[in-house]
Amino acid sequence: MPIHVEIKINEQLINTLHIGRLKGGTGSQDVNSYLVVEGQRPKSADDWHSGETFSHRYGDGAEVCVMKAIEAIRRNNV
Repeated sequence: MPIHVEIKINEQLINTLHIGRLKGGTGSQDVNSYLVVEGQRPKSADDWHSGETFSHRYGDGAEVCVMKAIEAIRRNNV
C-alpha cells in the first residue's frame, strides 16, 4: 500500500511524494526496500521505475518512512 504525501505552503503545492515498498514484509522488525517518486502519482506498478531507493523498518511507522524518503531525495539530489 503506497504512501502519498503532498507538501504545501498554505494552499500552494510544493511537491508530491509517492512511496512504495519494493521488497520485504509487514512484520514490525522487517527492514524493507522502498522507492520514492516525486511528481505525479504513478498510474500503475510499471510507472514505479524511477526515483530514489532507501531502507526502512516497517515497525517504525509511516512518518519515519516519509522522513527517510525525503532524506533519500536530498542525499541523491545535492
